[in-house]
Amino acid sequence: MLRILTPGLMTLVLSASALAIQQDPPPANVRVAEAVEADMAPTIQSPATVLSRRDSQIAAEASGRVVYVAEPGDLVEEGEAVARLDDASARLQLGEARARLARLSANADYQNSEYERWSRLVSQGTAPETRLREVELARNLAVQEQAEARSAVQRAQLELDRTEILAPFNGRIVERLIQVGEYSTPGRDIVRLVDTESLEARSQAPISVAPFVAVGDIVEVGDGDRRITAPIRAVILVGDRATRTFEVRVALEDSPWIAGAGVRVYLPRAASEHVVAVPQDAIVLRSAGSHVWIVNEDNTTEQVRVVTGARNGDLVAVAGDIEAGDRVVVRGAENLQPGQTVNVLSDTASSGTGGSNIAN
Repeated sequence: MLRILTPGLMTLVLSASALAIQQDPPPANVRVAEAVEADMAPTIQSPATVLSRRDSQIAAEASGRVVYVAEPGDLVEEGEAVARLDDASARLQLGEARARLARLSANADYQNSEYERWSRLVSQGTAPETRLREVELARNLAVQEQAEARSAVQRAQLELDRTEILAPFNGRIVERLIQVGEYSTPGRDIVRLVDTESLEARSQAPISVAPFVAVGDIVEVGDGDRRITAPIRAVILVGDRATRTFEVRVALEDSPWIAGAGVRVYLPRAASEHVVAVPQDAIVLRSAGSHVWIVNEDNTTEQVRVVTGARNGDLVAVAGDIEAGDRVVVRGAENLQPGQTVNVLSDTASSGTGGSNIAN
């Protein structure tokens, strides 16, 4: 059966459709962070290599056949043996030196007692002084021989101690440079030891940035996937004539990288400026430019176009109709519309998690 809509019924249907179209979208759940004031400077990326501050080839100080060498990969503490030499000859020399010291010490004691006895006789007038001078000379010679024998014992003990090669610092054995059974001589390299905790990033930076870097400045270090902030430990203000660069060393505590890794150091290339900055996650990238979403006091949104500038950690400098203290959306900005009411899940958000609001 065919139904014909009357004009009045058609008007009612069209009005209901218009109301549905004009209905505001539901509140969106967002997280926000505050825009802040900060001193920031534009930066350049300088290639760097992560290296250990203590990387040594440990050498032997004595001669002998190698009886033990630590394995590559072993962790050793300062003072722990990384290698040992056959110490049989050194122990024999130490025993001989101790025996000689005991003999000469006994003679020195006897000569001392003789000197005291003759001193009493001379003071009593029953012995000539010439005899006392002879006894004194014998006593002095015996004391000197005792001192020489004591030094010989210390030297023999030192030679024995040197048959054990000790780690000068905490580190990891990276390479064996001699094998068990080989004969070592003083100065021959035994192992390579690297302190894998005391790391730094060494960068050859353009001389043009030298006026803007100083020891203690906090800079960024990254490898494309990770970024951390770290202090500059040393600035070697001597330029290379061929490359027109100078060395900057950045201390890396609890580094996510290992020695030998390639990273980039972000160094200032101009003086810092006082700017308004927002978390990187607040910036929405579009083909027409960048913008941020500001949440007003009544929890409605406002789209503000910005021009991005210097970066410091997760903060990015922005220029536009935005002030410090404005709440900007860092999560949930993908489908917002101007004037839309939002439900703020948190007034502060961790801007270091997740990704930026980026669209092609």
